[in-house]
Order: sequence, then C-alpha cells, then structure tokens
Amino acid sequence: MRILFLTDGVHPFQLGGMQKHSLILCDLLLKKGLSIDVVHPGGKGYSAEKFKEQFTETEKLKEIQIDFPKTDPFPGHYIRENKAYSKSIYQAVREEMGSYDLIYAQGFTAWHFLKMKVAGEISLPIFVNFHGFEMYQKPPSLRVKAEYVLFKKTVKWMVNEADYVYSFGGQINRIIQNLGVAKDRIISQSNGIKADWIRSEVSSIGEERKFVFVGRNERRKGIEELNKALEVLLEDKSKRFNVQFVGPIPTEVQLKDDRIHYHGEIRDAEKIKAILDESDCLLCPSHSEGMPTVILEAMARGLAIMGTDVGAVSRMIDANGILLPTPEPKLIQSAIEKIIQLNSTQLEDYKKQSLRLVKEQFIWEVIAQQKINDFKEALK
Repeated sequence: MRILFLTDGVHPFQLGGMQKHSLILCDLLLKKGLSIDVVHPGGKGYSAEKFKEQFTETEKLKEIQIDFPKTDPFPGHYIRENKAYSKSIYQAVREEMGSYDLIYAQGFTAWHFLKMKVAGEISLPIFVNFHGFEMYQKPPSLRVKAEYVLFKKTVKWMVNEADYVYSFGGQINRIIQNLGVAKDRIISQSNGIKADWIRSEVSSIGEERKFVFVGRNERRKGIEELNKALEVLLEDKSKRFNVQFVGPIPTEVQLKDDRIHYHGEIRDAEKIKAILDESDCLLCPSHSEGMPTVILEAMARGLAIMGTDVGAVSRMIDANGILLPTPEPKLIQSAIEKIIQLNSTQLEDYKKQSLRLVKEQFIWEVIAQQKINDFKEALK
C-alpha cells in the first residue's frame, strides 16, 4: 500500500500536536511495511538529512518538501495560504497520482485535491483529519471568533467532499455530524503515545505540589485565564506549590514570582520528559482542543491532569484529575487549590490512574494498526 501523506508540518521542525501526530503515525506506518510519501513544509532546523533521522525505517519513505507560502497580512490570509500550499502540493505530485492507493490529509492540506476530485481529476479515497475542529468550538475572544468564521465555510465544504473524516470522539463527533457528514463516513480515532514514553511507575510526591504547563502562547490555550488564577494564588506566600512553563511564552506575559519558572521552547523529548517527571499535575485550561498530545505525554509520565471539557479531553480525564466545564480563572484557581490540598495518597491515585488509562487506551502502536485497518476497509 502506498499512501500520499499530506501535512502542514512534521515535528520537530514545526511544533504542535498535529505535527507530532504526523511524525509518529508516519514512522509507525513505515515500520508496518507501508510506502509513505510525506509532504511537509520544512521548518526550524530542517534539512533532508535531519528529516530522515526522525524515522526508524526509511526504505519506503519518500520526502516531498514544499515551502509554505506567505500571501498577505489581511484577514483570511491563513486560509488563502493553506489553499495555495495545497495547490502547490498537487502540482508537485500530480504526475504520480496514479501510483497512490489513497490520500491521508492533515488539516487544510487536502483542499485542492478535493477540488480536483469534484472536477473528476482524482478518484482516490481521501481521508481528512481536522483533529479538534477548533473553529466550531467556543472561541476565547472576539478576534479569534472572527478568525474562526473565515475557516468554517472551507472546513464544512472539505468534510462533506472527503470520502472519510476522522473524529477523536467526545464533543467532536457532534460537531462533524452537525456539519452534515453521514455517520458511515466518520471514522473514530484516538491520539496516542509511543510505548517508550510510558513510565513503569509514578514519581515520588513531595510536600510541595508541582504543576506544569506545556504549550505555545496561543489565545485558545488559556494562558491568560491561567495567569489570572495564578496571580490570586501567588498572593498567599504560604502556599507551597510551583509552576513550570514549557514553551515560547513572551516576557511580557510571564509572572514574576520565585514559584514560577519559564523554560522557553524545548524540542528535545528527553528534556521534556525530565520536566514532566519532576511534576505532579499538568495544567491544560484550553478554550478549544482536539485530543491534546501534551495530555497523553503527561499521563504517560504519571501526572494528574487538570483540563477543560473541550474536544476529546473528557476521554482522557477519568478519575485521574479534574475536568473543568470552562476555563474561567476562578474555576482554574479552585482546581489548583484542590490539587494542592490533596494528601499524598489521593494525588498518587490520580497519577497511577493516568498511567493505567494511557496503557489501556492510547498506545500508538495499536492506533497505527487501526489506521491500516481503516485504509484496507476503504480499499475493498
């Protein structure tokens, strides 16, 4: 089976959950003997040599690097850039279209391929994966709401023209069905974690509660609300806790307190594991999500989870932390205080449950095989 795999980035050259998803899925499909042509835009530290180094098997791997275009700074530029990127991909691979069995596309990358399919130029099955469908979740601000409006028309058209649409479940199934996609074209999926991420046991618990946030300074990630909650908690000098931030957080939004530490951007998985291993609870107060890789990584290292009930987060918080209805500062503050007040046995139970859940439901090797089963079923 030969797959054309379209993505807007591969980790570590591009950061984000979808980019990690692309890397891990491709790597495992290659290990299972599939031929994969990966289209990606490169990124920070990219070279053809370093790209190949990210994969265990490279014999059946073909890389197609297409620069992501920059159009203009005006509203809607992101959609226009994605459409231009998709068109550039199509032009680069059109002579080889007959050699592929199917197309697997992350995000907007399939747009021009679907356009060509409608025109009768393509007959291959096209699988589309929009992960969290964030544009149909509650926006964190008016500016983001306006951006989401620009995305919705394109997303709705794409999912209705695609042969198959992937869903992480939870609230995302409802979103996809409301867009008019028939149930028999919706394929259930899980995000996953590689087995080598999973600890054999949870780390020891000290008297000081240790929290960690991993992510970009993106409005939908809820850093503004998290900061407001922390500002109130930090007023009490007797509270024994600390918070580590991993990610490119600008100086102007950083809190100034000895109990808060900023690591900056980290792309090395072992360094991220080390920070998680020193922590007790992951903070994920997002306004919208898919099935966040960062939560699965934290669960695999035996952390309790505090997250909001968006996307498929509810599938990952089950007696291993606190699920908030919304990312309001007072709710975040209350949840952090609850974790601080837990005794060691209660917190250890949360942490052990995270390990159990990830082992039972979210191992990548199992998920990759399910993808192959999906592909085979579609090609019958």
